[in-house]
Amino acid sequence: MAVTSKNKKNTLVKQYVLTVGEKNFIVFVYLENRYDCRASIGTKGIHIRLSKYMGERERFDQEMSLLDWAKKYIAKHQLHKKPPLFRQYRHGDTLKVMGKEFLIQLVYVPQKNASSGSLKNGVIYLQLSEGMSPKQDQKHKTYLVSKLIGNEYQPQIAQRVQYLNDLHFQKPIKKLRLRDSITNWGSCSWDGNINISVRLLFAPPEVIDYVLIHELAHLVEHNHSARFWKLVEKIMPGYQLAEDWLHKNGEQCIF
Repeated sequence: MAVTSKNKKNTLVKQYVLTVGEKNFIVFVYLENRYDCRASIGTKGIHIRLSKYMGERERFDQEMSLLDWAKKYIAKHQLHKKPPLFRQYRHGDTLKVMGKEFLIQLVYVPQKNASSGSLKNGVIYLQLSEGMSPKQDQKHKTYLVSKLIGNEYQPQIAQRVQYLNDLHFQKPIKKLRLRDSITNWGSCSWDGNINISVRLLFAPPEVIDYVLIHELAHLVEHNHSARFWKLVEKIMPGYQLAEDWLHKNGEQCIF
């Protein structure tokens, strides 16, 4: 599928399958220019991100630890039993994101591996290969639409993050990315990389702000200690309302 960008500092070093229950999850292991290690579960599979500054043994231990976390998360949330929720995209459908509607235009071509997408003037154009199974067809649509919408709103979210940072934290931010994570709404690394789930774009503005403030607060407190929550509450009193909204409505924030 097109609409991908490669970061030369990040390298996919291996890929394998993890079976939980009767379901297979593809595991992607990356070696990255970072000092911590993280894992997330997205629509494509389990993503494990390891620090290139660690020794081989330490990276292996971190990979096994994160893999164990993924297994427990999958079991706890029954991801191996519940089919993932996706939107059904048909030609002529509209998708509403942050108050703006996007028109879906689909075209099927006979070539294999020809799936690609583009977004222009509020229209999402999807080119898909004929002959794919319904599951593959849905997977390609979901990936392409989420990637295109993420690219569209990345500058706006980055601008909002910078505004909130300048207003409350004044900490250096290395990079802001929108990703397709389904296990968390955001993450913040020790070296200032902030990742936000693209699914958050379906949430109200105040809920988006809460997640951004939550991750920015990790630039000050790298844990969920009492000091961390006190800082969040100082900046956003009543943040629990945003958390409640995510708990109640998060499963509806899907591509």
